[in-house]
Amino acid sequence: MSSTAQRATTGPKVAKLQQIMERKNLDGVVVSSYQNVSYFGGTYLATQNSIPDRLAFLVVPRGQAPTLVVCGIETRQVLTQTDIADVRDYVEFAENPTDVLARVLQERGLAGSSLGVDARRLPMASGDLLKERLRGSELVSIDDEVELAQSVKDRSEIAMLESAAQATLAAAEETAAELPPGSSERDFSTLAFLKLMQKGGTPLFQVFATGERTMQAHPESTERRLEPGVLWRIDFGARFHEVINSDLARTGVVGEPSAEQEATLKALRATQDAGFKAIEPGRRAGDVFRAVKDEFKSQGLPFSMPHIGHGMGIGLHEFPMLEPGCDIVLEAGMVLNIEPMVVMEDRKEAYHTEDLAEVTTAGPRLLTPPQEGLLRVRA
Repeated sequence: MSSTAQRATTGPKVAKLQQIMERKNLDGVVVSSYQNVSYFGGTYLATQNSIPDRLAFLVVPRGQAPTLVVCGIETRQVLTQTDIADVRDYVEFAENPTDVLARVLQERGLAGSSLGVDARRLPMASGDLLKERLRGSELVSIDDEVELAQSVKDRSEIAMLESAAQATLAAAEETAAELPPGSSERDFSTLAFLKLMQKGGTPLFQVFATGERTMQAHPESTERRLEPGVLWRIDFGARFHEVINSDLARTGVVGEPSAEQEATLKALRATQDAGFKAIEPGRRAGDVFRAVKDEFKSQGLPFSMPHIGHGMGIGLHEFPMLEPGCDIVLEAGMVLNIEPMVVMEDRKEAYHTEDLAEVTTAGPRLLTPPQEGLLRVRA
């Protein structure tokens, strides 16, 4: 990965695909998702998400150099981002991108071969067309393998994740401190996004709500006024350095919190601390989930979460997912978000906090300082 000032160095990451091919005895790999093309190909094309039909592919034959296939509209940008020499493009609407991919695969000697693909992301129409054009080819899912290859970050990736998370935290804290009395939910969310942009981020998503709407999973802000004593929560993020995502959650109150509200946040934070303590090299991701769940019980909080966190990087939810069935062994260099949330049905409130931590041999290194109390907006 790189900043806008230099091209990405893709060699070490493409080498990970070569290792996957060796282990699974594949002739080549084709990846197509935004996350995978970005990570392995060094091309950061946001339109892969916003315009799903504008496909991009990275082709890596076993033991050979890679080829990128991108939409011609994107070629000029791609050439400033990646160090891959062989970049092919297609004319949007005039050419089917999967047809162009099939021609490249034939040219690279991969017709009738065994190809690893990110099957959970490759469009079904593309898979069917490849099978038709490349008779005798076998498409083999390597989704988990390519996800795992991205889970341990290098120092530059960790530095970008840390700076992105800290900028996002600052945006939340500054918004809460600066918002004038009588503001609305939408005033808060607008200022928070403005803060993200001023700090170098391209806003990606935002959850913001007050009162009983905090109990919804992903509510968006409304014109509702921020009334004294009302709880609010925010979960938001942006893309920094063209490619790295942030994702942070905080809970706050309008005016002075009640003793009950403060006690709930304190108990929730104890569950988050239990998660931090569990992220040790050699432990399994599912162990982190169970540590948080057990602390919920110790704190007397109701627990209903299917996961309590996730890896972070180019993808918003990367491996390992911190869910009970995940047996991925934690390694130094993984970067994880720990994000417990509790819904208090009797009070019609939900509390959510989320922070980033690096797995190290010396214990967790927190990349954002967890909140010690409810953030306050002036009443």
